[in-house]
Amino acid sequence: MKTLKYIALSLLVAASTTACKDDPELLTTDVGPEMTVVSADASGVYGGKVDFEVTMTDRYALSTLKAQVFFDDEMVAEEVIRTKSDGTYTGAVTLPFYKNIPDGEATLRFVGQNVRFGTTTVDRPLAVSRPKPAYLTFFLDDAEYRMEPTGNDYEYAVTDEFPQKPQGYIATPELDAAGSVVTFGYDSGAGGIVSDSTDAIPFANSNAGEFTVSFNLKSFEGSPFIKLLFNDAEMTMVDNDNYSIVTTLTQNQTYTLTGVSDFADWDVDRDFFDRADVSDPIGSRGKVVLNGTGEALTFLPMSGMYKVTANFKHSYLRIEAMKSATEYASLAADGSGNAIWTVGAGIGKPVIKNGDGWDMGSTGLCLARVADKKFQISLVAGVSINASNFDFKFFWPKDWDKGEFLGKTDASFANPYGVLTTTSDLIEISDGGNLGLAEGKTLDLGGIYRFTIDVSGGTMAAVLTVEKVGEQELPPADITVNGTPMAQLDVDNYQLDLDLTQGQTLTLGGADAFTPAWINPDFFEAASATSVKLVPVTGKYRITANLATRVIDALVLNADGSGLATLSDDGHGAVYFIGYGIGSPAAVNEPGWTTEKGVCVPESAPGIYTMTAQAGLEGSTTLGQRFRVSGWSGKFFRNRGWDGLGAFTLAPGAEAFFSIAGDGNIEIASGVTLEEGATYRLTLDVTAGKDNPVLSLVKK
Repeated sequence: MKTLKYIALSLLVAASTTACKDDPELLTTDVGPEMTVVSADASGVYGGKVDFEVTMTDRYALSTLKAQVFFDDEMVAEEVIRTKSDGTYTGAVTLPFYKNIPDGEATLRFVGQNVRFGTTTVDRPLAVSRPKPAYLTFFLDDAEYRMEPTGNDYEYAVTDEFPQKPQGYIATPELDAAGSVVTFGYDSGAGGIVSDSTDAIPFANSNAGEFTVSFNLKSFEGSPFIKLLFNDAEMTMVDNDNYSIVTTLTQNQTYTLTGVSDFADWDVDRDFFDRADVSDPIGSRGKVVLNGTGEALTFLPMSGMYKVTANFKHSYLRIEAMKSATEYASLAADGSGNAIWTVGAGIGKPVIKNGDGWDMGSTGLCLARVADKKFQISLVAGVSINASNFDFKFFWPKDWDKGEFLGKTDASFANPYGVLTTTSDLIEISDGGNLGLAEGKTLDLGGIYRFTIDVSGGTMAAVLTVEKVGEQELPPADITVNGTPMAQLDVDNYQLDLDLTQGQTLTLGGADAFTPAWINPDFFEAASATSVKLVPVTGKYRITANLATRVIDALVLNADGSGLATLSDDGHGAVYFIGYGIGSPAAVNEPGWTTEKGVCVPESAPGIYTMTAQAGLEGSTTLGQRFRVSGWSGKFFRNRGWDGLGAFTLAPGAEAFFSIAGDGNIEIASGVTLEEGATYRLTLDVTAGKDNPVLSLVKK
């Protein structure tokens, strides 16, 4: 207790002592420095500099000199110079470049301050005006376009051949002797063009070609900007490619989209709108009405709230059911509601390549509610659904893990689920709910297939029907190999099976319709502008051509043509990479653990399998950049399945690039990164048999 008392007493004394100490005195003065404005510009242009020279003296040390510009009572610009000793100080303050500010008189104010906070203020009148340069410059990628005055006050324009979206920025020439330049870019937050920015202005015309880009130096108004109207309501620009509006659509009512000059060439989801094309077997209840500004469409599903999106990248009008202005529609357990969604591989609208994948946000498709608790989606084989191979499933929200249809009742399934069955002999539904073709079945190329889901019995008793409702002709392309026409698989893909000899020359026909952008070097080497030589060993091959990507590729087949080749026990045939790190024709095409997408590597010499590729970043879309610079984790297999090889070993020198993980996966060695853009040759040696694969990599 005594000790505590002594401690308490000492703290009290210390506190008393502290309280008695004097605070330091803050020395101030009401008198500022003596200040003389030696010179100052009496006028200036917006965006230019106003020069000044000021002399300051004081009995106290100096602190700062401020040059300020006021529009009325608002300070719009300031330049601060640190001062210490008496002397003459020079500087410049930049006038802001605002839109719609008229010419007039501003105030140039000089404020001198010493270290004791004494200030002196001197005001000078400043005449300010908007410059009228002889020209402006429009910067588009690496090109520059001179914009000339149009004759309208402050308006400049250039007419030239432009892409459909000439998105760049605008700059003035030098506005004063100091070389001041003002740039104009786009600010999405401000919703328009602003000064002092080089962010691309989203100019957009209805189509590419010759047109005029204009800009007003006073109002900051520019053109062209696409203005889309859906039934007289303006659509909102979502991004450079998409404009949308959420609105109520009424069954059998006619709607008009205006603002797209080539809308007649666009794709429209025929489950939602009838375009009255008499050749279209899906429906013909409406009538196309051309009024010079747009095209009228008849809405087919049940009335409700929908999002209408005009996509310029794909020239496609997309419709999605909505619960509110911001929330997508869904189903209740009893089947009531406004939407069912689908996503997966081998389907996409308007064409397969635009939706092929499992990204619900970007590729999920909305089924049309054609009756109460009945939903449909129509797909064209070879156009919007793969005729021979697809894998997709249905959900009732546009989201994962919130409600999906399985192929059987599974009480152990952790997330909300329903059950979907079908009597169709074309389609099989897996236990997990994935749809695929029944064994031995294919869709008729060009056939229009309608998938209808009836949820009258609720989500636990959904029934799928599939019917062919018509046909449409696919656009043909005359592509030949050694004079033999390639078979059309879909709107983009062609193939031809041939028996070939190593070194044999193959002549590609149809060059007027198809000029390859990339040819797989593992299979072919260029012999001329229109011919290639076979690189791998003699055998049977499937030559493939993709019109969309302009890629010539190949697969190795069994000698009897019965299917894709399998690596034999003695090391002949083909191998397939499955996993992450290798993709073809680009890194973005890596198969992951989807066996059906395994990258085929041919036999370049007996028992030797080689792949030559550039290194690129993860997700690279550059053709030929097929190796990731890092992040490998995969294996080579005997086929496009899980039929593996023996344990991999590394050839001498390969440890500089690779390591073999505990699970047997091939990985990039720790701390190693392949050189982006460099070319590497990967070799798998199975001359000692499939159970003794040896891996090597060299930089070419």
